[in-house]
Amino acid sequence: MKRRTDRIIAVSAVTAVAVVPTAILMAVKTGVMSSNDSGDTLPSAQLAQADPANPNSAASGAVTPSASGAPGPGTGTGGGTGAPGGRTGGPGGTAANPSPKPGPELRSFVRKTSVKVTFGTGGDYKQASETATIKLWPSFSMNAVGVTQTMKGGTLSEITQKVIVSGATLSGFDGEKWTKSKLSAAQLEKLRAGSDPRQFTYIIRGVPGNVVTGPDANGRSHYLAQALMGSVYGLLPKESADEVRKVVPDDVGVSLDLWSGKQDRPATIGLSAKAPDGTFDGSMTFGSYR
Repeated sequence: MKRRTDRIIAVSAVTAVAVVPTAILMAVKTGVMSSNDSGDTLPSAQLAQADPANPNSAASGAVTPSASGAPGPGTGTGGGTGAPGGRTGGPGGTAANPSPKPGPELRSFVRKTSVKVTFGTGGDYKQASETATIKLWPSFSMNAVGVTQTMKGGTLSEITQKVIVSGATLSGFDGEKWTKSKLSAAQLEKLRAGSDPRQFTYIIRGVPGNVVTGPDANGRSHYLAQALMGSVYGLLPKESADEVRKVVPDDVGVSLDLWSGKQDRPATIGLSAKAPDGTFDGSMTFGSYR
């Protein structure tokens, strides 16, 4: 039973990370982060350890903006197309690697995210897209722009949000005004650790019951895993969870499809859940690794 719980929580953590783009979550959480000098924020790797008996405990805390992220086109280190040519593994679940530590082997990258929820069959939808440039080493910085489009009753509305982390200052634009917060050294370090894209590969590799194919001749590995949307909702901010839950119930399955290249650098992550009243689809793409 514990293996199944571990699988659901870990997959849910990765899914939740992709649902709310960095810029949006940053703007929402700026006040929380600035008031918490202990640096007690939760990168996605820690979300994977959330208490299944109290799933909302993670959502009630300050989730690191970086852990909500996005990505940029995969270049060289992996890919989301074509059949793998290496060995084929059965179900996964081998011991996960320890959390990656930022260092000179991965200095910066670009992330892009697109998450879309459709409501019914009349054409209504909400789509959030983001592009973020992140520097991990030797110091942390981020520049992210997120755009949310809402189509309702044939009318399209759009809001643009931005986040910049430079030095110890977090600046967020919520679509109307800019706000600034000072981050503690502990918060900055957790942001940096939580933004490391390799954590996705590390988490999925250790999920019991996953299916792993590869690595192929180019060093690419393919990971497939599943969970239920109900376990994902417990890790999301309540407002976001309530909106999606209206059309995609808790008992609907969500699939996760991850391609990882050499050095455990992810290239693409795909997410999908479908129900009679709506759909949830997301993609994360990483690239420009330096």
